[in-house]
Parts: sequence; structure tokens; C-alpha cells
Amino acid sequence: MKSISQNLGRSIDAVKLKAGRMGLGDSRMNFDGITVNQLALALDKSYGQIVNYWVPDYGLPVRRKLFANTARVLVIGYEEFWKWAEQHKELLNLAKMEPNTLGAEPAWTKVKRKADQMRSQKTFQAVNWTPEEDQRLVQVLGTKGMTYPEVARLFDRSEASVKRRLHDLGVKVRPERLDNHTKYTPNEVQTLLRMAQEGYSYETIAQTLRKSALGVRGKLERMGFDFKRRCLKEKTISI
Repeated sequence: MKSISQNLGRSIDAVKLKAGRMGLGDSRMNFDGITVNQLALALDKSYGQIVNYWVPDYGLPVRRKLFANTARVLVIGYEEFWKWAEQHKELLNLAKMEPNTLGAEPAWTKVKRKADQMRSQKTFQAVNWTPEEDQRLVQVLGTKGMTYPEVARLFDRSEASVKRRLHDLGVKVRPERLDNHTKYTPNEVQTLLRMAQEGYSYETIAQTLRKSALGVRGKLERMGFDFKRRCLKEKTISI
């Protein structure tokens, strides 16, 4: 508003009045971008103040824009946001956001949204184990050849949850691991890294490669891949 008033040689109040008469609406909507608060709402209401932490912690490229000559608000351009987002995919969850909500989306968002939707559909709730489940769990382990994926499916829990429960119960017997004596082929390694970088869950990757989720997680960790950050710590990785 201040710049417009200077260019037109009129007061800020006059510019605001004329803009209102012309139906230009909220000045926050009249620029190529979005405010940080609007960005949080577009992604998901649960993000709230989380997006604000992206500025100092992850270098979200925002700038301050003066509105109505009274307040400076953090804004970001759509193109700048998507460039930044490509380097920080692990921070985003596109499952609930409609395509093109934040302008034209780059090609990689299609894969990311699919991965996020798959993760959302298979989210294991933190439900306490019942005494009946504990008893059944011990009984199931008496069946020879039971693997972690099979036990996890029986109880509709993650493999990690099964492993933690066995530890808490002090049970020494463990399900068989699928990956103990099976080496990854070069093609499997490439698929593993690609899916991990695209944001797929351990369980989905395991189903694709026909391995256990625990084995997939262990393989990524041994290769120096930080699943939370979705990035390789080493440029050269031995298979």
C-alpha cells in the first residue's frame, strides 16, 4: 500500500478506499505467494505453528511483507516454496492436501502424495497390549517358521511394536527374520533407496521387496540412510 500511494501521489487511506471500491479485497491475496499462516492451513490444520519453525531450522525462504502499512507478515512465493519443499520432503505430508492448492505442483509431488496416502492408510495406533494378546503372542511364537511380518499381521501391529512387546515381556523366543541370510541384489538396493527417498513407509517397502520391515530399516541404517531426513549421508554407498 505504501509503495502504491507513493507512486500515485495519494494517501494510503485513499488507496485502501479505492481498492475496496474496486473489489480488490484482502491485500494479502494480491501477490504471487502465500502467508506462512495460510501455508500451514493449506497443508493441514494440525501443522499450526510447526511451519514457523521451518524458517530458522530448515531455511524456509520467507520474506516480510508490509500490509496496510501496519503489520509485517511472513510470506513465501509458490515457486520458492516448491523448490524448498523438494529438498525437505520429509517435513511434508501431502495426503490431505488437494493437488494444486499451492499453485502448479512439480512432478515429484504425485509420488510423494501417493506415498503419504499409503502411510496414512496404514498407521498403527498406540494401543496397549491386552493380557489375552500377550498370551496369544507367546503361543504364536511356538509355531515354527513364524516371521515378524506374519506375527505383525496377526495382531494388526507394526513389526517394531511386536519386537518391543516381546522385549517388555522378557520373552526370549523371537520370530524368524526374513533377511538374515538374504543379500540384497543391486536392483533391490536401488528400489530400496528410491522408495525411501520418495517417502514410502518401511512396511510398504518391505511388501514391495518381499522382506521384513525391520530388515528394511536395518539395511537403510547400515547404508547410512537417515529415514527421518530422507537423505544419504554418504555419496558413495557399497552394496
